[in-house]
Amino acid sequence: MKRPLTESERVEREEFARGHLPPGEEPVPARPASTLALLRPGSDGRASMEVLLLERPPTSRFAAGAYVYPGGVVDPADAGVELEDRLGPAVTRAEGPALAGALRELFEETGLLPADRLPGAAELARGRAALLEGRTDFGELLLRWDLAFLGLRAAYLSRWVTPERLDRRYDARFFVAEHRGGDVRLVGDELVDSVWIGPDEALERFRAGDLPMLFPTRRTMTELARFDDLDELFAWAAAREVRAHRPRLRVEGDSVIPVLPGEPGYEEAR
Repeated sequence: MKRPLTESERVEREEFARGHLPPGEEPVPARPASTLALLRPGSDGRASMEVLLLERPPTSRFAAGAYVYPGGVVDPADAGVELEDRLGPAVTRAEGPALAGALRELFEETGLLPADRLPGAAELARGRAALLEGRTDFGELLLRWDLAFLGLRAAYLSRWVTPERLDRRYDARFFVAEHRGGDVRLVGDELVDSVWIGPDEALERFRAGDLPMLFPTRRTMTELARFDDLDELFAWAAAREVRAHRPRLRVEGDSVIPVLPGEPGYEEAR
């Protein structure tokens, strides 16, 4: 009798079934993307820090039912020089468009915008609506409101490139940033819930099968769980050299198992 798939295994399997290339076909280019792990000190005494996760609906075309960090594809407008000059010393110019894209996605998806100062709530809501409806772009909003993120504590954490076997690929930069206040306000139907959770608890719930996370999300969560406080985490992230993770997929029956260099089956996987 086959063991039933866990929720995370189901998500990985569905992503593979939704679109993968036959053997011998050339891989598609990976689209630039970015993701932001937003962190705050623990609020309930059970964890020294908490990270924001967003739940995707079960009908989503990507990562259905999974918990993810805010993020998405980097827009051409995220590469504006004006944006890079407003991001401060947290990242290099090469990473500036990706961090700008992650901040834009955070604002679109949650209503949170960790700028040094913000306009009033009504103006912020109007700007978010215009952004979501395509009537403005992120750079135009920052210029209109004269916003900057010079005081934001942020760092470039990791880079993940989707396996070549999939027909929808991303070259995603992952950042960490500190929450600067405000409540999450989800809109639309792309996300159904949000949770602030300690990294250890998130991994425990993943192993228990009730908090599905894609491979890069849970690997990033494992890195966050190594640290006892935000100061230690940001000091480590600011000093590290980021190299791209390029997982491959090992298919075994109904299971699709992402593997990294040095792990069993990597050389045979694709």
